[in-house]
Order: sequence, then C-alpha cells, then structure tokens
Amino acid sequence: MTTVLLVLETVLLALVAVFVVGLLRSHAEILRRLAAIEGDDGEGRSVPERMISTGTAAVDIVGETLTGDAVKVRLGAGSPTTLLAFLSSGCAACGPLWESLDQDARIPADARLVIVAKGPEQESMTSLRELAPRAREVLMSTAAWGDYAVPASPHFVLVDGGSGRIAGRGTAGSWEQIVSMVERAVSDTAQTVTDRAPSRVRTTSERAGRAEDALAAAGITADHASLYPAGNAPGVGERA
Repeated sequence: MTTVLLVLETVLLALVAVFVVGLLRSHAEILRRLAAIEGDDGEGRSVPERMISTGTAAVDIVGETLTGDAVKVRLGAGSPTTLLAFLSSGCAACGPLWESLDQDARIPADARLVIVAKGPEQESMTSLRELAPRAREVLMSTAAWGDYAVPASPHFVLVDGGSGRIAGRGTAGSWEQIVSMVERAVSDTAQTVTDRAPSRVRTTSERAGRAEDALAAAGITADHASLYPAGNAPGVGERA
C-alpha cells in the first residue's frame, strides 16, 4: 500500500512540475509580447520603431460603419495614401491609441486615416461606440483583418496611394511611435524610387558640348596642335 501511495505521489508531482513549466513558458511569452508592444525587448533595450515594407498590392476594404451603413474604401493605385489602423474594442494595448486619436492627433505623411475594427459579431458595439473618435473614419470589417494578415491589435498598415502597394506595416504602443514609423516608411519608399529612377540619356550635341567645355577648361582650343597630330591644324601650310 505504501509503495502505491509513493508511486501516486511521484506521478502527481511530475504532473504538477509539467503544469508549472508550461505556465511559466506561457507567462514569459505574454511578457515578451507586451514588451514588444511597449517598445522594449524585455532586457531594457529599446526595440527599433520600424514599419516593415512589403511591396504587395493593397486590397480594397468592404465593411460597414458603426451605424450599419455599407462602405468600401478604395486602396488601389491613384487613391489617397492611407494609414490603416487595426484596433479592437477588447484590446487593452489599444486604449492609449483610441484616446490619442480622439484628440487632435497629427496624421503623418498627409495620409488618410481609416480605423478598422472587426465585424459586429466579434466586437462589443457598446465599447466600440464609446471608443471611436467622432472625427475619424471608423469601419468594421473582419474580412479586412484576414486580407491584411493582421497578427494582433494594435496593428498599422501604410498604403502608398501612387502605387496602391503596402509601403510598410508594424505595431507600436503610442501614437508618437506610429508617426515615427510612418515617416520612416515614407522616407524609405521615396529613397527606393529615387534609386530606381533611370538617369536621362544625353543627346549627341549635349555630349559634344560637355567635351568642348572640358577641353576649353584645360586650355585646349579648337586650333590646338595636340588635336592635329599630323600637323594639319587650321592655317598650317596655307599661304598668306
């Protein structure tokens, strides 16, 4: 009987140990994600603020407003540069962002701001109406979260209006970080376009003009002897 009890106690202790290890790992993962959102890697080092550019084509968003009206946001080439803010009514980390947007927050890059929540089947409509800034465009679309592969909220996607492609995406815990990320993404995109721009091909007359200017700067005129190695410079051998 004593042996059976010892075996049972050993098994129970092993199960408890497994449970504790799993709980600690889960807790560590939660802390890591919270640290990433707050801009810290868990060891006191600041996580770089950056939107990772993807270059993929943006997808139009179809959803509904908080009053139930159907709406479609066009995001193709030629549309305004748009910052999509994926926020949720049940996201604790979204709280400061909702509050910032309810104030006179500066929208970077002169972008159109569109706040995208999930559909009414996954949101608390009461909370969402309380959180939604009155002066901002807010729509609900669960499909958009899938189309843009949003991993979690808060999440931001910058769509370049000229190309209709995603210029960058990322997450942050404050609106100031979002502004910094967007401006950096816009700067990176502009630099990429400049680097890829083909140089203008000069015409024959332009190339000849540059050559003449370079020779003149070196003191070599049109009748300079170095240009006529056979001694046939203008005026040589001619009679007066």
